Amino acid sequence: MKFNDFLKECREKDVLKNLSIYLVSSWLLLQVISVTWEPLGLPKVTLTYLLLVLLIGFPLYLYLLWRLRIKKLQITPGVDPKRPVKGKLATEKNGLEISEDGTVIEGYSYRNAFRQMYFTLLLIIGAIVIFSATLIIKANFISGPEDSNLSAILDADSSDKIAVLTFENNTTDPDLDVVGKMAVDWILHGITQNKMGQVISPKIVEDYANVLKSSILPSEGDNVLKEYLKPSKVITGSYFLTDGELIIQASILDENMNKTLISFESVSCSANAPLECIEALKQRILGYFAMQEDNLSSFEEMPPNFEAYQYLLEAQTKDDNTSDEYLAALNQAIAADSTFFMPKVQRLEYYYNIDEFAKVDSLYKVLSKVSSNNSRQTNLMNLYESLINGDYRSAYKYYLNEYKLEPFDIEINSTALVLALQFVNRPQDTEAIFSKLSMEDMDLDKCLYCEFRSFTHAQSLIELNKPQQAIELLQPYANKQGHPLAKEAMLKAYIALDNKQAVTQLFENMKLTGMTQNWRDLLLLSGKEYLRLGEEEAAKELLNDLLESLPYDAATRNKKQQTLYLEGLYYLGQYSQAEPLFDQYLEAYSGSSLIPLAAINAYKNGDTTKAERILNQLDGQRAEYQYGRVDYGMAQYYAAIEQEDMAMEHLLKAVAAGKRFTPDAFKNDVHFRSYTETEAFKQILTFWQ
Repeated sequence: MKFNDFLKECREKDVLKNLSIYLVSSWLLLQVISVTWEPLGLPKVTLTYLLLVLLIGFPLYLYLLWRLRIKKLQITPGVDPKRPVKGKLATEKNGLEISEDGTVIEGYSYRNAFRQMYFTLLLIIGAIVIFSATLIIKANFISGPEDSNLSAILDADSSDKIAVLTFENNTTDPDLDVVGKMAVDWILHGITQNKMGQVISPKIVEDYANVLKSSILPSEGDNVLKEYLKPSKVITGSYFLTDGELIIQASILDENMNKTLISFESVSCSANAPLECIEALKQRILGYFAMQEDNLSSFEEMPPNFEAYQYLLEAQTKDDNTSDEYLAALNQAIAADSTFFMPKVQRLEYYYNIDEFAKVDSLYKVLSKVSSNNSRQTNLMNLYESLINGDYRSAYKYYLNEYKLEPFDIEINSTALVLALQFVNRPQDTEAIFSKLSMEDMDLDKCLYCEFRSFTHAQSLIELNKPQQAIELLQPYANKQGHPLAKEAMLKAYIALDNKQAVTQLFENMKLTGMTQNWRDLLLLSGKEYLRLGEEEAAKELLNDLLESLPYDAATRNKKQQTLYLEGLYYLGQYSQAEPLFDQYLEAYSGSSLIPLAAINAYKNGDTTKAERILNQLDGQRAEYQYGRVDYGMAQYYAAIEQEDMAMEHLLKAVAAGKRFTPDAFKNDVHFRSYTETEAFKQILTFWQ
């Protein structure tokens, strides 16, 4: 059959008409979806899927058209397909239909030729469709290296995308175009290397724009970034020359590119050494992103140098924030960026924690001279001024401002607990602070702040006469090795519950696990606690265990062991035996905290003159930053010799000067057990509230 005859037959059988209906309908459907996919909330890939369905459906439509319509019309008009025509011999080889008597059936040969041509074209169309579908699938779903970058960016969370646009060359020197490329590459590398986000380079923007131009989706160059790649932040920049100096400036815009989040200070360098400028700018940009992740931006006037920020992170990884390594990392951060506020504040905290208050005051005075409009910087400066002055009521107020901003930060939460209990004696406040953070999924063996938080809150519960709740809180630490703070609070709670069996068992476990030094410290603490509660025999047993565990020969005892030995003798009431040892001790360690005990010991031995002389020695130690230590020792002495008025007077002076409500002071000090119910003593306990 000739092709013209085939087309004529197709027209007669409405094949072309039906194909036109399919093609026009498909085209209209594609146009409608291309306009409505976004308002309808459909994914961008919807149009691709629809195109694939319509392509694959085309050969299927042709087949169904044959099956349901054309085949029924396959009879030539005026010819009966059942009537054989005599005299036309044929064979099956020529493709003609043969009747039972071996003759050709008129009309069948014509229909067979049409069918063959129809299905041949159907196969050709099917092959073209398969080839086209393969190209579409490969382009959209099977990505090459560059396409996979595009897919990764499109799939990434917009909050994790950072676009870096080409830096504009305003020098009028085309040879300096390379500076812009270097700046972009340097910044992109820094962001990627430090895993700060999914980067979008100028080339990716260009590649994606080209992809959109070749698709049926609309694409204007200005809209590619905002509508399709959708970064959360966009870095832009420019550079120019002034008197031979290269000046580079940069800004970070929001996702809509209509709001500037930050404009960095311009950096300058020799035009022959542009990398110096680029590196300095990169450090600031990386510092900005690092601050966003670590919530430091609210403290800083400007983003820190990223190298300085890394040193700060190194310091924060140290388990002990009173170690030399911690201080060294802070000093490196300050040296790398002298404008970086946070390491300077943490250096203040370091010296405060090791009781070098003169150093704290000196550093505070230097830091406070740098004026700042930053509210959080001002709040921290007010906090440290209050701490230096021993004004704990104000210090607590300023710290609560920080706590309210970051109540789920474990370090800030932990410090708030300490301030509530030890600085202003408000144990009732710790429940709300402690409950802000759950420790169910935390590894207690590796979480230093977890133990400290539990210890502080447990001490508060004991202060509130809830020792059983303290035991329940500390139960996760009961069978763990180490954790001396938790064991200390548990012992105090067991003693409050008069559970001597639990006390004995806990001491045995500590001794078996090698916690010898902690075991000795807690023997003394528990002995003092039993004395405070009037349990003389229980106290005597523990204090004797302490003395027996220490070297008998004084010459072989170190300072710590000698201190424990002297306190053991003193609280056992063995004043005669303790007196010569006190004399030796005070001669070796003139500024010792045992001076009040030595004065009391002399008085108990009947030597009031010596007691007064030792007391004068204590009074002579008054100096700045003592925070009530001297007056507290005086109060202990007068309480021990039953001069209540003098004891309360010095105790009030001590708390006013900054003496803290530590777990072994004031109402927990055995020296004041006779006065804890007096009105004067109760007023002292509420001094900072």
